[in-house]
Amino acid sequence: MIASHLYAQKSDSIVYPTANKGYLFSVHYGYHTPHGDLADRFIPFNAIGGAIEFKTKSNFQFGLSYDWFYGQKVQDTTLFGNMVGPSGQILDEDGNFTVYRLNIQGNYVTANFGYIFNFNKKHPNSGILFTGGVGFMQHKIDIQAPELKVPQINGEYEKGYDRLTYGVATRQFLGYQRILEGRKFRFRAGVELNQGFTQGRRTWNYGPNASGKDQRFDGTFALKFSVILPVYTKDEEDEEFFETY
Repeated sequence: MIASHLYAQKSDSIVYPTANKGYLFSVHYGYHTPHGDLADRFIPFNAIGGAIEFKTKSNFQFGLSYDWFYGQKVQDTTLFGNMVGPSGQILDEDGNFTVYRLNIQGNYVTANFGYIFNFNKKHPNSGILFTGGVGFMQHKIDIQAPELKVPQINGEYEKGYDRLTYGVATRQFLGYQRILEGRKFRFRAGVELNQGFTQGRRTWNYGPNASGKDQRFDGTFALKFSVILPVYTKDEEDEEFFETY
């Protein structure tokens, strides 16, 4: 049930609507610029995901969010070591240069808690939103190459090149959340900072011929946009009259 309270004028005084409580379901897109150790491995990349949150009448919000990282550029030049020639390509079993692609692939999940700072009494569910969270960040290099032609970087061998990394991460978001009564389009837009206190998880990296257990700081600055579907709940003491949309 999606409910909203209407405001009315009574005895020359305005009764403003009260904030609603309920669930917020959202899907989002983010454009991430890496910094820290992550900037040595990837250029700016994209993320899509979703969130499930609960909003209280006092405008606190808490819930879970998930992001899937994706992109088609990797700038780690040490990945394949001496297998790569001056042209940046790899020779296959027939002695020919082969075409391969390197993508970022990752997952990011956090538990978040925040508050809406409302400045318009007519729209109590909208305002400046600040949230913070803690969770888990994982990323690796996805290698796409012909398995029969280049077996040395496929199958089990790929683990020596994919730079699998994961660890604890934190998140901060600051933006504007717009949920107006009677309007079908609800959204959230803002900036996000992410900090991954991660570690390489492969025993050995074949390219540079070095340990893959490096301690890392993987940070991003992101521009983020969400579309929200609110599903408000209603207490027994609330008004009996409400509207659905």
